Amino acid sequence: MKTLRERLLEVIDFKGETPKSLEEKTGVDRAKWSNIKRKDPIRATEEHLEAIFKLWPEYALWIATETTNPEAGQISPELEETRQKLG
Repeated sequence: MKTLRERLLEVIDFKGETPKSLEEKTGVDRAKWSNIKRKDPIRATEEHLEAIFKLWPEYALWIATETTNPEAGQISPELEETRQKLG
């Protein structure tokens, strides 16, 4: 089972985002995005979660609970990757 922080980072990596691009898209300082990716990381904060949930609401359920509900539009990066491969 992945931690919430690991799931958050998986979505960020899947989307190909950098701390700089996340700052531009969310208004959250790039240093705060860098901090959660460090080798000795900090925990994801409410600020991180709210920003990502607003940017990509389709991943909110999976980040929070590690479950999906595709019928309601709640997916994971793995599900999205499978959909993209299937066309």
